[in-house]
Amino acid sequence: MDLHTCSERLAALGMDFGETGSMRLSVSKYSMDRRRVYEAMGAGSRRKGLELGGVITQGLTQADLFKVTPDSRSNRILITPILHPLEVPVRAMILPLRDNVAAGKIRDAVRQFLLPVLPEGSIWLQDDALYHATLYHASSHVKPIHASAEVVAEEERSIRAVCGSTCPINAVLDRVVITSTGVVVACWQVLPEGGEPALLRAALGAALPNAPPREAQMVKEPAMLHTTVARLLKPPPRFASASPGSITAVITDTTTTTTTTSSTQHLEVASIVGSGRELRSLTSIGDSGAGSGGDSGGGGGGGSGSGRRLFAAEGLETTSSSSGGSYNVTELRSEAVVAAVDALSATLCGLRAQFGEVWFIEEQDLLALALNGRYVRHVAPLTCPSDDQTAAAAA
Repeated sequence: MDLHTCSERLAALGMDFGETGSMRLSVSKYSMDRRRVYEAMGAGSRRKGLELGGVITQGLTQADLFKVTPDSRSNRILITPILHPLEVPVRAMILPLRDNVAAGKIRDAVRQFLLPVLPEGSIWLQDDALYHATLYHASSHVKPIHASAEVVAEEERSIRAVCGSTCPINAVLDRVVITSTGVVVACWQVLPEGGEPALLRAALGAALPNAPPREAQMVKEPAMLHTTVARLLKPPPRFASASPGSITAVITDTTTTTTTTSSTQHLEVASIVGSGRELRSLTSIGDSGAGSGGDSGGGGGGGSGSGRRLFAAEGLETTSSSSGGSYNVTELRSEAVVAAVDALSATLCGLRAQFGEVWFIEEQDLLALALNGRYVRHVAPLTCPSDDQTAAAAA
């Protein structure tokens, strides 16, 4: 059976919101809460268009996060993420999208539908290897809570205990929306046979009593499951000396500049490569043995015994963010972008993915995962509770 509409695809997976003429509703309260939030997220760009160049996320503006400058001598647009080292690391729990097939489909569709309608240098594409959904914060940049290494280790044990009794989350893409500030978001629904984000957040909150209260959490809606895939930026003015046959987009970070020159008039993409080195401190958390030598730039990581790793801006593990656009597009038009996001959403709706682990992240730089900064990662697999655990909980 060929399912043409998004509603039909979701209904075929048991997510019937009463939109297919079936006159039945087969979704949970959490699913309805998610849909309500997703509709509100995409409403602003339809109602008042895009408002770019100001606040992008969490009260942070484009000027806080990116330096976007034209270089008329080389016909380049330079896009530089601005890293802000944190005195108190942000400690967050995220659900990484480790399903490479699903992540690749999202990445390719974003490039297919969005890049042709955008001026060059007006989009920051998130690294598809780091697509994730934020769950909970033990400390945020808005409400920083200092923690010693011992406290962080105890938080990690508590998080592992919660994840060890929570099934993997089986998700299906509901829609893709763009907010009025230009954030492109993949919005997920949750199939009933797995874990539920709202319950997982509640369990994490109970396990981390010193975390910021609900009103101070970065994600306000307990049920939502969303992934930022791109951020639109206000492009700089077009510089007159650029020639259509040779346009270059450049992205720089603190250590690497990679330039790619396009031989066509349509699309040019530059990527940061080689931006992640594993650093280890002298002593691993949870491991009494000494590890390999550390690096003074990282703020301390852990050895392999604890699964704790600090990724800096060069070396073994890499992230790759990129910029692109079409030279033939001279201005960013809200209607064209919203229409492109609608087409992107219609294409991806019904895409299935599983979130099978939680990463407990210590961000050494503000928005490290989004901006190729430094972070410490603790991995906690999601594991369905055993029959013995279920019986003990019911007793």
